[in-house]
Amino acid sequence: MPKNHTSGLQIALKVYTDLEKPDSGSIEEFTLKFMNGYNNRASVRFSKPSKVKPDRIIDIIIHSRLPDLTKDEIDLIAEGHRVAMTAENILGYMLEEYIHENVLQFGWTCCWGSVLRSIDFVSKKGELLQVKNRSNSENSSSSRVRLGTEIQKWHRIDANSGITYWDKLNEIIGKGSSMSEEKFSDFVRALVQKNPDCIYIEPSSEIFNR
Repeated sequence: MPKNHTSGLQIALKVYTDLEKPDSGSIEEFTLKFMNGYNNRASVRFSKPSKVKPDRIIDIIIHSRLPDLTKDEIDLIAEGHRVAMTAENILGYMLEEYIHENVLQFGWTCCWGSVLRSIDFVSKKGELLQVKNRSNSENSSSSRVRLGTEIQKWHRIDANSGITYWDKLNEIIGKGSSMSEEKFSDFVRALVQKNPDCIYIEPSSEIFNR
């Protein structure tokens, strides 16, 4: 198990006890859930194959619109779509890990394992933050105030314009925080190169064997 100063457990646990006033059993459950989330972060997790079967009517739709495509080309499009969906599903985990690694030094931590409802990051001062990847991502009902503390909101990218808002996040974190889209992109590249299994690709896939 990683040390608390690496996972941010001590910061999150203090905020949790201040917000919820839990008993000792709840604290144990919180700690277990938090550490399970931390130990399943993007840089170390292994993605599993989807149990959802592809809908072949999609192939028919594509072929009807693009009749010159061969079956192999349509199959490649379908496989590419599944890989893209896997990448999209893990993007949120990558975003959390990147932010966590850059804000821990400033007294913030990710709430690994979704241990605090509607809250993704907390600070040792008790500040609460909800993070979304895109402006059109579904928001939980977190506009309310919890025990007098407002939950701040931030999203990485505007879905319509493509503009990113790292400056706003740096302002929230303060103290010289310098996160950026370029640095996040570098982080993602390095993470996938180090742990390619975070994105599942079928061994028999044409994409995998190209």
